Amino acid sequence: MYLLAVDGGGSKTVARLQHVVSGRQWQAAGGPAQLSNNLDLAISNVRQLSLQLCQQADIGLNEVMACIGLAGAGNPQLYSAFCQQLQLNFAAWQLTTDARTSLYGANNGQPVVMVALGTGSVAMRLSADGSEQQVGGWGFNIGDEGGGAWLGKLAVRQLLWQLDSDDGLTSPLTQALARHCGDNISTVLPWLKQASATDFAALAPLVFSHSSCPLAQQLLRQQAAAIAELIHCCRGQRDLPVVLLGGLAANSQSKLSDDICKLLQAARGDALDGGLILAAKQLAQINDA
Repeated sequence: MYLLAVDGGGSKTVARLQHVVSGRQWQAAGGPAQLSNNLDLAISNVRQLSLQLCQQADIGLNEVMACIGLAGAGNPQLYSAFCQQLQLNFAAWQLTTDARTSLYGANNGQPVVMVALGTGSVAMRLSADGSEQQVGGWGFNIGDEGGGAWLGKLAVRQLLWQLDSDDGLTSPLTQALARHCGDNISTVLPWLKQASATDFAALAPLVFSHSSCPLAQQLLRQQAAAIAELIHCCRGQRDLPVVLLGGLAANSQSKLSDDICKLLQAARGDALDGGLILAAKQLAQINDA
C-alpha cells in the first residue's frame, strides 16, 4: 500500500507519495489548487499530480491511500463539488484543509498549536485527546489578523491618512508604498478598486524592510499583538507548544514578546508530512475495521 499527501494553495501544489513498507518516496509539484480561486484548475492540478506520481512509482490508484489538503476546503459547497468531480479511484481518500495537514505536520502528529502566517492567518490546536479546533482564518474581509494582507491593508490606510494631511508623505514607509499604490487620489483610487488580498499582502515585505521607520515599527507592534491574541485564543490555558508556519513566520517571530517566544518551538514537519500522517491514520482505521 502507498500513502499520498497533497498540499495545494493559491500559488502552487506539491504532492508526496510514500511506500508504506519500504518508506521510499516520490515527490512532484504543479500549479495552484485553491478551491475558492478556481475549482476546475484545482481539480485538474490535483488529478495530474496524483497520476504523475503513480506513474513514477509504477502503481495503480487503487493501491493508494490519499489525503488531499487544499486551501478553501473548509467551504462546504466547494468541498462537496471537489469530492464529486475529482473522480480518481483511490483505495480511499479524504479531502481536508491545508491548515489541518499543516497542524499534523507541525509537531509530527503530537499535540500542538499551529499558527500559519501567510497572505492570511489561521491557528489550529491539536489537543492530547485528539480533538482539533480552528481559530481565525475567517478571510481578508473580516479577519486574518496578523497575516500579510491585513498588514498591507494597515500600511495602505496610513498612506491614505498622509495623503490627506497637510504635511503629505513624511514617512519612509509611506513614500515606498506610494511608489506601488500611487501618490495622489487619481492613482491610488484605481489601485484600491482592483486590489486583492494578494496585492495587499505583496506590500507586507515593505513594512518589514522599513523596520527603522517609526510608522513601520508601530504597524509591526500591531501585528505582533494580533499574533499574540491568535495564539492565546487558540491555546487558552493548555500546556501546548506553539509552532509558527508560513511565509511571514520568521520575520514576525522576531517582533513577538519574550512571553510568546517562550512558547514557540521549531516545526518538526510540513503540510506534506501532516498529510502522510492523516493518510496513515485512515489506513489504520480501515485495517482495524
